[in-house]
Amino acid sequence: MIVMRTLSLALALLAATFLPVRADDTDASLNAGNLVLDRGGAITLVAEDLHLSEQGVRTDYRFRNPTDADIEATLVFPMPDIVGAPGTAVSIPEPAQANFLAFDATVDGRTVPWQLEQHAFLMRDGQPAEVSDDLEGLGIPLVPTVAATAVPLRLLPERRRLALIAAGFLDRQVHEDGTISDVPLWTLTSRFRHRQVFPAGKEVAIRQSFTPSLGGRSSLAFGSPDLGPTQMARYSERFCTDPTFARSAQTLYRRSSADGSRSFEAYEQYLTYVVPAGVGAIGTFRLVVDKGDPATMVAFCGSNLRKTGPTTVEMVVKDFVPHRDIDVLFLKSAPRVSAWPPL
Repeated sequence: MIVMRTLSLALALLAATFLPVRADDTDASLNAGNLVLDRGGAITLVAEDLHLSEQGVRTDYRFRNPTDADIEATLVFPMPDIVGAPGTAVSIPEPAQANFLAFDATVDGRTVPWQLEQHAFLMRDGQPAEVSDDLEGLGIPLVPTVAATAVPLRLLPERRRLALIAAGFLDRQVHEDGTISDVPLWTLTSRFRHRQVFPAGKEVAIRQSFTPSLGGRSSLAFGSPDLGPTQMARYSERFCTDPTFARSAQTLYRRSSADGSRSFEAYEQYLTYVVPAGVGAIGTFRLVVDKGDPATMVAFCGSNLRKTGPTTVEMVVKDFVPHRDIDVLFLKSAPRVSAWPPL
């Protein structure tokens, strides 16, 4: 099932204000999206072709320089910040890698160099203080995840790790089995950049791809009888869910909970594609949302939509001016592999 509604001119609710009904097994997401053209001047975006799925995001841009002189500009892919903290559940596709969203981009079909800029900060006296050099001097990666830092930290003497804990770099977690984890507490900012010449009077084709960070829940909130009017309204504003979609979600919830979820499970995931402010008009904007499985229910806000396959919906808009991020809700279901045999 697919539900869609005309785009609202209101700004999308930010992920931080999207409150789940219950806090059980909820994963947050790191949101990313469009390339940003810095100091592009007269360069126009002739077309943008965006493909969204849980497995990957792919965007094809066609930029045009309408002037009679070459223009050199910077292309920027803003990566989401990662905030190190104990006990947080955040979906990171490549948590041990500096390129944690597996970003890649080509220009006119050719591989080009992209510079990754990353900086680590700790809050000190209420102000962010950069600690990148401190970490790099100790051989510690800047990505504040246990997956990235566990091995380098183990190579340090215990007195050095204790000093880092005392200085607020790490939080030591002691597990029930007696093992320990030193959790990074700094914040990482990241962006990719590439200098590009846009030839006079010509178009330049750029393709970007990355693996999305998905938010989600291990069970259904939407469709639950516990979902109150305020939470329903938030789903509606963010994903344009309507009464028909809500009734189908309620049916899915009842099916999944009929036998205590022993034989059938249902859960939700969501994807946010960030559209930076001031993008301006796009000559032709095409969006394809692929839900992957025909049984998956999907909701998002859009206009001029048509179903193009058992799992895909397409939107094509001329002279499109985006006013909000693109939020997609997936309600997923599947038989449990370890289902109990009938009594």
